[in-house]
Amino acid sequence: MSYLVGVSAVMAVFLVGVVAFLASRAWKGYAPESSTDGSLLRSLTGNQLVWVLSFLLVVVAVAASVVVFVSGTAGQQAIVSAVLVGVGALLLVGYVGYGTFTSSRARGHTSAVAAMLSAWALGALLLFAITASLLLA
Repeated sequence: MSYLVGVSAVMAVFLVGVVAFLASRAWKGYAPESSTDGSLLRSLTGNQLVWVLSFLLVVVAVAASVVVFVSGTAGQQAIVSAVLVGVGALLLVGYVGYGTFTSSRARGHTSAVAAMLSAWALGALLLFAITASLLLA
């Protein structure tokens, strides 16, 4: 029962921090900047076909990994499960970190503020992982 009290206290502090942060921001006071950079990477990320093909590639890779996991030997299963967990964690951390950084930059924040918000979001993700580990252990 002491785990639940500790986890509840940590989540309560986290919730108070989130509410305080959201209340302190002037959300209507920003002006998004339009990017005129014509780099290849920016043009690829704006192309819908690139996103669809990337998604299909990820689906095929995950399906092939699942087939190897189900029908492979114990060694292959261990390697595939470690790779799937690692890639999944990397994608989640990249999505949260990079997504927070780019969305805050698009809202007109400086790179330092965007990096701080990205680190804060990744810290929140780590806090959720620790909370889940405490609750499920």
